[in-house]
Amino acid sequence: MKLVFPIVAIVVALGVFFSFVDPRYQGIKELRAQEKQFDEALTRSKDLRSIRDEKLKVYNSFPPEDIDRLQKLLPDHIDNIRLVMDLDTAASKYGMRLTNVSVGKPDEGPAEGSGQVKPYGSISVTFSVTTTYESFLRFLTDLETSLRLVDVVSLSFSRPRGDVYEYTITLRTYWLK
Repeated sequence: MKLVFPIVAIVVALGVFFSFVDPRYQGIKELRAQEKQFDEALTRSKDLRSIRDEKLKVYNSFPPEDIDRLQKLLPDHIDNIRLVMDLDTAASKYGMRLTNVSVGKPDEGPAEGSGQVKPYGSISVTFSVTTTYESFLRFLTDLETSLRLVDVVSLSFSRPRGDVYEYTITLRTYWLK
């Protein structure tokens, strides 16, 4: 009888351990592992927040005029209407009017020959102007020196009526995605 009670106590203790204590302990270990992951994520988010705050501080230190110029150079979205208005304003300085304006579809696909998506998009704009050769050269010079990033894709002209030509231009402009 002296041995029965200690054996029963050991069996009960083992039963309680394997049926209650060990599963709870495993659950606590999993929760501690999750807590560690959450703490690491919280630390990373604090680091990212401080980096963001530093970048925002630098961004806010730029004069608004420079930010506007940067937005005009390489905007973060496509604005067809503003683009056509900018072109029309540049043309009107030389007495020209844009005609036959056609805006193509945005090209946002992967770069040719690679499966990687480009970090920028592009769009083509075709239009015609009627003017003298000298005025057209000044207009092209304005496009070349403007803040807006444009490439002349094609240029054609028709026979003159006197010293006035009709020029058809296709431009490609870009924006960041």
